[in-house]
Amino acid sequence: METNYLAYLVLLSQLILLSYYYPKKIADRIKQLLQDYPASTYPKLYPQSEAKLLAGQGLFKWLNWGILLLGTLVLCLVIYTLEKELKTAGQLAFIPLVLGLFQAIPYALLELSNYQQLKVMRALNNQSRRQAELAPRNLFSFISPGKVFSAVVLFITCAMSMVYFENFTLSFDLIVLLSSMLLSNGLFVFVTINLLYGQKRDPHQSATDRAKMIRANLHSFVYTSILISVYFILNKSVDAFNWQHIEIIFNSLYWQFVIFLSTGTLLRGARLDAINFEVYRA
Repeated sequence: METNYLAYLVLLSQLILLSYYYPKKIADRIKQLLQDYPASTYPKLYPQSEAKLLAGQGLFKWLNWGILLLGTLVLCLVIYTLEKELKTAGQLAFIPLVLGLFQAIPYALLELSNYQQLKVMRALNNQSRRQAELAPRNLFSFISPGKVFSAVVLFITCAMSMVYFENFTLSFDLIVLLSSMLLSNGLFVFVTINLLYGQKRDPHQSATDRAKMIRANLHSFVYTSILISVYFILNKSVDAFNWQHIEIIFNSLYWQFVIFLSTGTLLRGARLDAINFEVYRA
């Protein structure tokens, strides 16, 4: 019974963190941006106008409120189901993951909108003179080798653990899990190479701010990779050690740490008061 109460608290924490706290932080950041750096003074910052940014902010806000309401209803249903003993916590372990997928939708749309804004910004940038950046361009200039090494070791440990739990037989489920790990970490590697050596996403961004952005992204990737490995190890441990009754807690905490280590790391690493906005003046 105590495990059920803990599951309720963790699910409530997932709702508050993913659909209220971080959306509010992002909305406040956009509001401060519009107030302190308006389009009249910093036109290069708004390639699609302030109205476009406000529309995106409104969509992000209402999507999160809708998902928060839906999640509250789901939480009430989980409490009712477990208290009435209609199902066990193990049978409802999928709910945090499904809820987390819905909660990730506004963040994915926000990232897509940011990508489109930067694409328009690059298209509008007709600056003929290019300035060479003297900033370091290798991986370990932005993140310590120890953190990268830890992520690699955990990835290998996770893969070996999953094979061990499957008695060294490649089942279909194991192939899917290993493929998911390879794809997610492969994506991190691809984006990292693009950040270090690819085209500059923001053509006006100063070299210092670009270095901060790359550093925040790389830390986000490494922390998330470590989290994925830990999660998969715990996921396979559930059946091996009969932990089904606390799997719902693992799954919920996983989504919370994903947002904390991705969105949270980026927000902490790119404070508005530390960005050089002079490059966006007319």
